[in-house]
Amino acid sequence: MITPSRSRPKLVLAIGMVDSVHFARWLNSANGVNAKFTIFPSGPNRRVHPLIRSLISTAPQRFTLSKVMTAVSLPVWLIDRPLAGALRAVFLRSLLQLRRYDVVHFHEMQSGGYPLSRIPAITLSRSRVLYTPYGSDLFWFQNDSKHLSMIRKTLALVDGIFPECERDGQLARKFGFEGKILKTLPASGTFPFEAVEPLAVANRYKITVKGYGGTWGRAIEALRALEKIQHGLVDYEIHLTSVTKDVAEEVSRLQINSKLNLVAHSKFSLTSEEIKTLLLESKYYIALSASDGFPASLFEALMCGSIPIQSDTACIPGSLVEISPESFIATANWSRLGELLLNLETDPKRLQVLSTKLSRWATDQTIGNKDFSKILSNAYCSSSL
Repeated sequence: MITPSRSRPKLVLAIGMVDSVHFARWLNSANGVNAKFTIFPSGPNRRVHPLIRSLISTAPQRFTLSKVMTAVSLPVWLIDRPLAGALRAVFLRSLLQLRRYDVVHFHEMQSGGYPLSRIPAITLSRSRVLYTPYGSDLFWFQNDSKHLSMIRKTLALVDGIFPECERDGQLARKFGFEGKILKTLPASGTFPFEAVEPLAVANRYKITVKGYGGTWGRAIEALRALEKIQHGLVDYEIHLTSVTKDVAEEVSRLQINSKLNLVAHSKFSLTSEEIKTLLLESKYYIALSASDGFPASLFEALMCGSIPIQSDTACIPGSLVEISPESFIATANWSRLGELLLNLETDPKRLQVLSTKLSRWATDQTIGNKDFSKILSNAYCSSSL
């Protein structure tokens, strides 16, 4: 591997989903790194996130987008589904042959990483390969033998991993990863708004529910658990964020057939400031999933003093679970969500203590753009990987 001089910006091929707010925020957080990023779309994007468009237009010397791949990403993705990334590998190999990148940094294993395993090792050997896991990459797909084989093959190419919590580093080792477990970093970049003093929980009469359904989200199960205790929630306004189609249908049913006061917000309909306001006014934040990373929305809720009820299938640091173990419920207990919430309601003083402890934990974990960039820069420049 040829190491460029320190004065020259690192050339980084950043592979990720360009319609994802998480990848967009990560790129924005990396803006302070002495690097030039070529952004390569990994998934079937129907649009480019506005924040990525802004980075490209305001800092074109630092961020460029692979325009050809952006234009054809959807048909390429559809063709590639049975090919496990072989077609995207052709595009990636061409890029790597045209330009010698110091770093190839992929985000999310299945769309971002699998194509790399189809590129000749000698082509990749000229670059340092780094990996930022997303929630389901290893935890969910380890249960499929074909995926596990691809995961092992891809991890063999990786020099370093930025895990979101201990779990993903341990899983990577279990699947044969021999590189370096790097500093824990949020896959969604730095926190999008300033921390504020949370309101007292006694003055909050809203509940926020992560509105994901589909393959991994379990908002419908959360709603049905709340339906069982609807008479205890008559004073609450229940907001669902980033609502998917299947969840929207369940909301419509409950608006007719229950006493729950439900307000649905579609994906991208709320700004960061609006989400902040909502979480500051929410006593509880509920998010159930079959698989997840360390959710950005969970961190935002903690910062705002909202009490989380999160599935333990997420990538949760042990130090957070210790504060309130009952807040992280197992799959088998999802139906008891309502019972848990009513039990919490019986002790307002304990709720306030929990809110304060959780908010302080999140404040202590917060990482700013400067530190985020420093950690990335060290990984991009380190000679020990």
